[in-house]
Amino acid sequence: MAALHGQQNVFYIPSSVEQEMSKHMFLSLPQEACGVMLGETAAGGIRISRFQPIRNVAPDPLHHFALDDAEWIRCIFSEPKLIGIFHSHPHTKPVPSLEDMQALPAFAGLLQMYLIGSPELATGSHMQLNGYQIESSKVQHDQSQDIIPSYNLLPVPLCVT
Repeated sequence: MAALHGQQNVFYIPSSVEQEMSKHMFLSLPQEACGVMLGETAAGGIRISRFQPIRNVAPDPLHHFALDDAEWIRCIFSEPKLIGIFHSHPHTKPVPSLEDMQALPAFAGLLQMYLIGSPELATGSHMQLNGYQIESSKVQHDQSQDIIPSYNLLPVPLCVT
């Protein structure tokens, strides 16, 4: 990510993109919605230019998400650049779950941001959206010389423009 050391990044999201994500989430209810964010990195943040919904093919889409492989592969090679992933938590707050953290290594090496949306639990008519920067580190496995990537999600402010 193109941020200065010690400086917090910001995710810049056009309101039209945020509305597309919200619409996709509400149309997918009661299932989890998912998709990818396309855009570019800049000093101090990421500018999202487009949201691409992807079909959720999880065996239990009410509580999990899995990206359709063909749609995911197309997005990897698309322009603008693939920079992040979005999914929803239909019945809980938009914070990473244990399952989110366990699934992160499957695609985190390709991404810089992770967005989670949830219906506003009080009204159910507005999307709460949280953004997380994907932080990677290398961990050496104790019993071998293999270096295994490890990932963490750090909260990042969102700026809807």
